[in-house]
Amino acid sequence: MIYPKSGANGRIANSKEVAALAKVSQATVSRVFSGQAKIKESTRLRVLQAAEALGYRPNAIARSLTMNRSNLIAIVSIDIVNPHYNAMINKVANRIQEIGKEPLFFVSPEEKNLDEIFSQVLQYRVDAVIVLSAAVSSHMAAECEKVQVPVVVFNKYTINKNIFTVCTDNVQSGWLAANYLYEKGRKNFAFIGSSTFLGTSRDRLRGYKDCLYEKGIEDCSVLMVPYTYEDGRKAMREILKEKPDINAVFCAGDILALGAMDEAKYEYGLKIPKDISVIGFDNIDAASWAPYMLTTFEQQIDIMLDKTFDYLVKKLNGEEVSEGLKLFASKIVERNSA
Repeated sequence: MIYPKSGANGRIANSKEVAALAKVSQATVSRVFSGQAKIKESTRLRVLQAAEALGYRPNAIARSLTMNRSNLIAIVSIDIVNPHYNAMINKVANRIQEIGKEPLFFVSPEEKNLDEIFSQVLQYRVDAVIVLSAAVSSHMAAECEKVQVPVVVFNKYTINKNIFTVCTDNVQSGWLAANYLYEKGRKNFAFIGSSTFLGTSRDRLRGYKDCLYEKGIEDCSVLMVPYTYEDGRKAMREILKEKPDINAVFCAGDILALGAMDEAKYEYGLKIPKDISVIGFDNIDAASWAPYMLTTFEQQIDIMLDKTFDYLVKKLNGEEVSEGLKLFASKIVERNSA
């Protein structure tokens, strides 16, 4: 049956008008759009036809109050300009929409301010929270548990066993970087980490130094700097100024590595990898550009997202799921810089 395309007096149609046109109760209209009850297929189609004819769109806010669910999943992140980080945020947002939810973004200028952000997040009655590359305090974890809002920490170690955490094994990645450079015959090592992502950098440094120690190498120059291209250049400048014989550098992120490479090449006249090897992390697009061809590490972001949303869907459906830390290996992408 084709219904006339018109709303009453040109205004937005409501569920009562849809019910009248479809010859069903208003409650039936509500059940059709909530998807929470079994409806006879012919009835469901009649309601949808009527809604389409009238240009009816269910009120998301009203529906959330009725169902006690907002259909929103909060994404909480720190304020950082990083191609890899931005791409990860977009992937998370897309996955949220794929499960029929909507993303709601919250940005904190610093990781230490996350508790304040969490207080705002819970005011929106979100269905769940995904925290990107930042830690969650025990206090805020308890607050979320109290109101039954599941929390996922994505790509950051956390020791809270009541929080589902998916993270790259950064310690293992650091170990692999050092081992790779050592097997290439390198003897003098340095590490450039990010003070912006200090916890992650420290984990990569720990693995890096563990491997060197196993090889009998105790000397390793270390600098922690803001996560920018310019700071990568400055860090390499400082390292080479103090120890000109450094010939192996692991950078905790590709942006730092690109800056470090340019400083070594254009200011010190070093050939890469003949004179000095550089390894990055994240495999951003620029890492494969001809001037760099950066050897780097790639994280299993898609697999980590699969695990994240498998957990969230089950949790939101009331199924029993286990929390805790899930670690994922990164893989080295070999190019020409090491």
